[in-house]
Amino acid sequence: MTRLSVTGTPPPPPKFCPLPTSYRWTSSGVLAQPKNGWVSLKDFTTVPYQGKHLVYATTHDQGSTWGSMNFGLVTNFSELANAPQNKMNYATVAPSLFYFAPKNIWVLAYQWGPTAFSYRTSNDPTNANGWSNVQTLFTGSITGSSTGVIDQAIIGDNSTMYLFFCGDNGKIYRASMPIDRFPGSFGNSYQTIMSDTTNNLFEAVQVYTLQGEQPAKYLMIVEAIGSNGRYFRSFTATSLGGTWTPNAATERSPFAGKANSGATWTNDISHGEIIRVNADQTMLIDACNLQLLYQGRSPQSGGDYGRLPYRPGLLTLQR
Repeated sequence: MTRLSVTGTPPPPPKFCPLPTSYRWTSSGVLAQPKNGWVSLKDFTTVPYQGKHLVYATTHDQGSTWGSMNFGLVTNFSELANAPQNKMNYATVAPSLFYFAPKNIWVLAYQWGPTAFSYRTSNDPTNANGWSNVQTLFTGSITGSSTGVIDQAIIGDNSTMYLFFCGDNGKIYRASMPIDRFPGSFGNSYQTIMSDTTNNLFEAVQVYTLQGEQPAKYLMIVEAIGSNGRYFRSFTATSLGGTWTPNAATERSPFAGKANSGATWTNDISHGEIIRVNADQTMLIDACNLQLLYQGRSPQSGGDYGRLPYRPGLLTLQR
């Protein structure tokens, strides 16, 4: 049945924009300062929820402890500065938040739990401490990495759920399972799907479905280390199980970095998320309205990685 507008005519289809191959952004300033004794807010994941934005993040204190939190709901990201910062009673570091529509459940996946990757579920994602007991997402291990598996990204098509991840070692890995078995464990098997230098494929992989593309098209972004700080390279594919082709993949012409971010308070454009059209497992984004919630820091900062003063910022694509 076609849904009609109040005038009795079908609503127009969503506007379609092809993905650019060259990007130019404007940036916000720092959107929020850490509270609760934290020195860093980082690794942002965000979903639309009840017409607002819900954001989860990693925290670090003044010592050696990683943690996690969420912000109170905001209508605009500029409101993060005054939003409540809710400390979680368990660490869900480098979180990935989404709604798994086939089972009507919210999923929060993360690293450094009891297994390589873990997840929790909830019916109310706004409640930072309302998540289920920890469950196993992935049990595999990799070689040639000082960190082991990190920075999971989960996405699904009509039949399959995919797990992409990194190892700070120049490689991107992928595991998969039938969608009807999710949420559950991907087991310990995986494929190495991309290889490059450590700096070129470092961490913070994210994978998205591009709205309106027929046939389907997917976007991957991966954080790289450049001469002027952290930046994102981008790749595209026509299948989540397929081969990835460079889209904007150099430091001089990146997906997002110092060369094109417009940011004046940070050189790093680091671990974060593209703002999604909806919250479900398809990770749907609109190329007509690209925004990236990222972590940045003062170029003058340094020292222990965990205590680097990362803060949220927002990029908006200029077309």
